Amino acid sequence: MSSNHPAVYDHFRPREEVEGDSGAGTAGPIFRIVGAQNDAATLLRITDADGNREATGDVRHVPLDRLQREFIPAENPDAGWGWMEYFAALLVVVGVAVAGHPAFDLLTGTLLVVAGLYTLWRRGALALPV
Repeated sequence: MSSNHPAVYDHFRPREEVEGDSGAGTAGPIFRIVGAQNDAATLLRITDADGNREATGDVRHVPLDRLQREFIPAENPDAGWGWMEYFAALLVVVGVAVAGHPAFDLLTGTLLVVAGLYTLWRRGALALPV
């Protein structure tokens, strides 16, 4: 973000959620800039109030003066995977290789795949349809 103009893919959260008395300890939702004009920005809410990634469809058009007054910069919630997510993905890959190889066991491979997918799902790195 430049000094006065946000750029697409910058992240913000409402100032009152962070600094307000009513939400002490609450991080507040994170919004991503998906459109930036000279005098306004288009925000998409990408997390819930607890910071959990969420596909909301909540789009807001905010004038730049209001954005600077009512929002503060935030970290990107999609910062990447940690070692546990890489390990879980490795379980999936190895499980597929074991299940598909004629010299190995189908059940063992399936268990590895399920363990890896379950770990990714529990850590929020995999969205499964409900």
